[in-house]
Amino acid sequence: MAAIDITKNHTLGKDTARTKANEVIDRIKGEYGIQGSWNGDVFTITKPTEGRFTVTDTTVRCEIELSFMMRALKGKIEEKVKSELQRALG
Repeated sequence: MAAIDITKNHTLGKDTARTKANEVIDRIKGEYGIQGSWNGDVFTITKPTEGRFTVTDTTVRCEIELSFMMRALKGKIEEKVKSELQRALG
């Protein structure tokens, strides 16, 4: 498994950051078919791979384990997540 691990700092407060993280997730859902659900401040990705977005008072962290089939897309997915987090969190 190839891993993506991105942490973005913010000063928005946890609730606003969670809303912004959800917007990021919604944008990448359509492109990569990501499915999952929120449990508190953690969005757990269940399909087509595994991972999570974790929101704290000062950070949003995205961790994704890429399956063999998705490894070829690692760079593209990583850049998409980075740019979307930057756009959402400043």
